[in-house]
Amino acid sequence: MTISDTTTPAASTALSEIALQLAASLHRRVVVHEFGPAASDGGLSASPQASASLLSVPVHDDGVPVAVIEIDLGDGPQLTASEFEAIDAAVALTRIALRRAPGSSRVDRESILVDLLHADESVRRGAFAHAVQQRWLRPGPGTVARAVLIDATVSDVDRIAFGRHLTRLRPVPAHFIGLERGVVLLVGQPSDNGLTDLLLDEAARRGIRILGIGTASPAQGASDLRSAADEAVIAASLAAALPQFHPSVDSSALGGWRLLASASADPAALRIISPAAHALYSQRDDSQRVTVETYLDVGANVVAACRILFVHRTTLYYRLERLPEVVREALDDGVARSTLHLALKLIRLWESTGRL
Repeated sequence: MTISDTTTPAASTALSEIALQLAASLHRRVVVHEFGPAASDGGLSASPQASASLLSVPVHDDGVPVAVIEIDLGDGPQLTASEFEAIDAAVALTRIALRRAPGSSRVDRESILVDLLHADESVRRGAFAHAVQQRWLRPGPGTVARAVLIDATVSDVDRIAFGRHLTRLRPVPAHFIGLERGVVLLVGQPSDNGLTDLLLDEAARRGIRILGIGTASPAQGASDLRSAADEAVIAASLAAALPQFHPSVDSSALGGWRLLASASADPAALRIISPAAHALYSQRDDSQRVTVETYLDVGANVVAACRILFVHRTTLYYRLERLPEVVREALDDGVARSTLHLALKLIRLWESTGRL
């Protein structure tokens, strides 16, 4: 078999990447072949076929064969359960890569859940309404979107295999709904019975490092899951960047960090927003920045700041007196002081996320 002439360059590249990722997971040679739109079953079985050295796994979409994944088994050991999950993930990726009319007539659970994050708003709303009607999801806070930020060294095939595996968790399954910019997105019910620990344990068992987990629920009356998923992704990034939120945080607990997370990293703009913060950031020695940030964190309480910084009150006063003039002026002005405090947190966030 050869790749169909109807394959778009983007789809062809995607299939090649899927083959490479699956080959890396299985440590075997893998080839993905696409079928043209006029293809029929023509010898393609509905189930995987294995010869002495070749495993052929068909890919169907709406009951129509669209591709086949061929795996060279060679003389290697038998495939493990986790390797079969990787193959299953590659099948799902191939189906998505070749899908020409998403959200059209598919009513199976997997397709409906994937369409919850579809680019077309009408498709998203239809999928959400269908999922609620089928009682797969609940409206408003009864549903939780989870974003799992995974180490960049993990391939998309392995990320999806992990995400799909979580659907089988009990007592509270987390249904896989998508992979966006390397983040595994799940949907399920609220849970306070150790689901985060379960996710971390399952990931560790597979050699996957989770950087952060974020959760969010759709607002009451929301007609789709898009906003909740976006908020969960932001929460996951903050859980990965800030120790106080690690390993998991709900978007409702982010407070002012949510506002800071939406700001673009631009040191040049920082000079205008808070000249005092820019002056502290520009110094090679960050001891003054740490002193000021700690002092502001405790509401300018000298006793509390000294306790955190492990310095005597006289030492703290000495440090504050030796600050650059622009910083001392900001500390004496209510609005400038508040802006300085937020700007210092913004710098810390940019540094933690590699944007500075």
